Amino acid sequence: MEKFTADNFKKGFLVDEELMAGITESPDAPGLYSAYVVRHTTGETLGNQQFTDLFEAIRTINGIQREWNYEAISKCGGGNCGNGKCAVGACGMKKDGAQDDSGSCPTGNC
Repeated sequence: MEKFTADNFKKGFLVDEELMAGITESPDAPGLYSAYVVRHTTGETLGNQQFTDLFEAIRTINGIQREWNYEAISKCGGGNCGNGKCAVGACGMKKDGAQDDSGSCPTGNC
């Protein structure tokens, strides 16, 4: 059973055959986290709770007794270039090889 950590919660979900769980940080209110569980077969939200403490959100999701598998959103996102197998720009790198700290390279240099 895999669990969320402070390093991986933004990069994927916990899933099993029936449910999916995740944690998101509010873009409008930094420091506010929503932990949620959905039935991915129907799209039904089974639970959604807000936290001001990331570790409490992680503890809550990790406390759900399921045989979770961690599924990454993208092996190329967040600066993780997957040993050079990702497309230029997909891992936050510019064409010249410099790190793009924005992660999205909005200048079009990727």
